[in-house]
Amino acid sequence: MTNLSQLLSSQHQVLTELNSVISQEKQALHAQQADVLLSLASTKANLLASLKQNDEIIAQQPDLALLNTDPELSQQVSHAKALLAECQQRNAENESLIELSLASLNRFSQALQVSRNASSLTYDGKGKTSSISTLGNNLKA
Repeated sequence: MTNLSQLLSSQHQVLTELNSVISQEKQALHAQQADVLLSLASTKANLLASLKQNDEIIAQQPDLALLNTDPELSQQVSHAKALLAECQQRNAENESLIELSLASLNRFSQALQVSRNASSLTYDGKGKTSSISTLGNNLKA
């Protein structure tokens, strides 16, 4: 039982760190700090791998049934599940921020293309604008 308790405690610690990283990620998104976001993405990936590894170890425990029957262990499981749900919610919020940022960047890029050379503006197959003309680039005199 102590092994399960230690494993659940480890899961809780990883989830707490993940929650903190996701909060830092949101701050970096608001501040538009690309370098910080790259660093946090690496840390987040490591934490998710650790979370998965711990989960697999827990699933292989011979006394796994105690997670449902032992009140202390079931309490730890419910805390871990609540923390995981919070992480998922915050991550979904960050995903929305990223999508809004990408959409804004695309609109800005299109506005720059239009202002750069409106007379040679074309559209690609996906409806995005491009002012780079490819017609006649490979001609030899």
